[in-house]
Amino acid sequence: MALLAASSLLVSNAVFAADSVSQGLGIKTDVGGTVIMQGTPEANDGKNKGLSAASYLFDIKLTKEFEENGKVVACFKGGRGAGLEVDENGNNGVNTYGQVNANADESLDSAANTFAKVVELYYEQTILNDKLTVDFGKLNFWKFFADNNFAGDDNSQFLTGSFAGDKTIDSVPQRPALRLNYVLFEKLDISYAYFATDLNHFDASGINIAQFNFKPSTNGDYRLYVWGNNGVHYKYNDASKSGSYGFGISVDQAVKGGFGVFARCGYKEHSFGNHATDTDGKELNNFALPLSMTWSVGSQFKGSKWSRDNDVLGIAIGQIYGSSDAKVVIAKYNNGKYKDGAETQFEVYYKFTLNNYIALTPAFQYFANPRGGNVLNGISNANKNVFVYGVRTAFSF
Repeated sequence: MALLAASSLLVSNAVFAADSVSQGLGIKTDVGGTVIMQGTPEANDGKNKGLSAASYLFDIKLTKEFEENGKVVACFKGGRGAGLEVDENGNNGVNTYGQVNANADESLDSAANTFAKVVELYYEQTILNDKLTVDFGKLNFWKFFADNNFAGDDNSQFLTGSFAGDKTIDSVPQRPALRLNYVLFEKLDISYAYFATDLNHFDASGINIAQFNFKPSTNGDYRLYVWGNNGVHYKYNDASKSGSYGFGISVDQAVKGGFGVFARCGYKEHSFGNHATDTDGKELNNFALPLSMTWSVGSQFKGSKWSRDNDVLGIAIGQIYGSSDAKVVIAKYNNGKYKDGAETQFEVYYKFTLNNYIALTPAFQYFANPRGGNVLNGISNANKNVFVYGVRTAFSF
């Protein structure tokens, strides 16, 4: 309760400060935050005991619009806690491909703090009669690509990372980038972007991505995307170097009566890894097996059916597969322990809206055959199925 009160006070103070700025400069201010508490009766960390964790995040978004269809966006985020992935001592906790808490800051351990940092800072301009939109600066990859209206916002929707985004895409959360979006006609637009993978360099070693977004109806989005990472990757069977690539689809469709469905599928070239040590038999106990394919499907029900217009019930199931090429090579140095299985994820949540500013969301998650049945860091029960329960408190102003 102390954590909840402190977070509420922090967000409230931020609101008052941001309102003062917006009144003087004409800046639109959006302030939000989450407090998440999760637990599991038995983590698969080899200790055969339960584990609990709490995390919080807050974000402040400032938007200044100009004449001639231009605007500047700045977003600041901070928080504490890395979730169940680490235990109270900063060691391995719940080990999964799917990620138990996508809302937690992965750069933190369980006791670390981070002050507000800039996660987005970019300028946007729309030209050619609103057909072409240009964004450049520090962009949030998931805001523009592989997104989903029913499974993309970990502040209010699914907490499982594999439902919040495509886990096969090489990680580029917030990076210097240039994005172009062109509306071909009313029901089709095309986007292209280049994201730098190094904050200190804007060179040819980044990630290129193109996305086609079809809108056959006003209540549906059908996205097809393909990406390529020009950074150095190492082939497992002969250690040759190359880039990496992948593609995927993300679909959401609303249906009458407050019901909607979604689906997402992603594929990544599975013969290349990120480090040369992946193929030389060293440090295999610390090896993070690359992912090669993921899929998920689910549905959303609005509470209007039971006289709760602002409530939402969400259900999703999916699987993630590790790189088959990597498993063959690693098994040679690991007594054949690496397996060719898939991890299955399931989540159900209910968003209970208290008012326009606060919502409580209990969620239940289940991970079957975690990490495809593969042992992590010598942990004997790393492939033990994991059940996770939790509640998210979300604030928005």
